[in-house]
Amino acid sequence: MLTQMPIPVEGTQLEGLVTHLQNTAESKNTALSHELHDELGGLMGAAIMDLDAVRRVNPALSQNALNRLDRVKRTLEQAIDLKRRVIEELRPSILDNFGLFAALRWQLKKSWGNSDVVSTENYPEVEPRFESHAATTLFRVAQEAISITVKRASVKSTDLAVSVDHERFWMRFSDDGTAGTDAQTTDPAMILASMQHRIRSLDGSVHLLRTEAGATVLTVSMPLSNIVSD
Repeated sequence: MLTQMPIPVEGTQLEGLVTHLQNTAESKNTALSHELHDELGGLMGAAIMDLDAVRRVNPALSQNALNRLDRVKRTLEQAIDLKRRVIEELRPSILDNFGLFAALRWQLKKSWGNSDVVSTENYPEVEPRFESHAATTLFRVAQEAISITVKRASVKSTDLAVSVDHERFWMRFSDDGTAGTDAQTTDPAMILASMQHRIRSLDGSVHLLRTEAGATVLTVSMPLSNIVSD
């Protein structure tokens, strides 16, 4: 009788596996966002142009038929808007086109724009020229940090402070949440572990400080030389 024996996984192998899974997910998101933009966007745009052409046929369609065409066109326009939102979730175009700081501003507005939370943010006057992979990593870390705060109903104000100091790059996320009042729907420790793994790839560190009152300060830092392009 054969007995299956578990294959031990070394720490370095596990680190490599997590990195591989994160990179694979990022690559798939980017590829899917491009396909949605190029293929699906093209099909929907062509459909709208065909509807406009049908609307101008001779002899003219009945008012009832025209009304139906207008409803179909509005539905397609709503689908195009949904497609845009899905693409931005998969891979924010603002990150590639306008840089990390613009993407962080967009993410904060998206997270808190329709809430009563007061959100403040500060950035250096000049944005470093981030290497593409580093900018993606920092943006995903910011998303994960914000996701922890979003799930805390007690939070009334948040702050993001980005700085460059002594050849190091810093992001500090803080909030004024209170202790013992938030029902956790996800495990923040797992999110924090994911952040730590991402930052380790840039030779950086993540520190989480929680006060007795329940406010949190999460600080991410790394050597500037590891994240800027030559």
